[in-house]
Amino acid sequence: MSAGWKIESLVDEGLIKISGEVDFTGTPELRDKMHNFVKQTSGEVLVDLSELDYLDSSGLASLIELRRILVKDNRTVKIIAVTDQVDRLLNLTQVKPLFGLV
Repeated sequence: MSAGWKIESLVDEGLIKISGEVDFTGTPELRDKMHNFVKQTSGEVLVDLSELDYLDSSGLASLIELRRILVKDNRTVKIIAVTDQVDRLLNLTQVKPLFGLV
């Protein structure tokens, strides 16, 4: 586990699963891993945050950057599951619609 978080990726399914805690200390490495994932895949990217206990603003910025990169290539990103803490942050920042959440 790097900086309190772990990422699992299933390239064939276009799925990224992030677990643990994402804060500013681990965000640069997380961004790098997500960028590499994007390069290896095509189509929609699914993000599973069902085991992500904590996400700060820098982690959220990384997810928004991931979306920006995908949209530029006419691709989409969808968050398929969240924890309560992450859901509160997404509600507070009003970005849920960007990731296919209501």
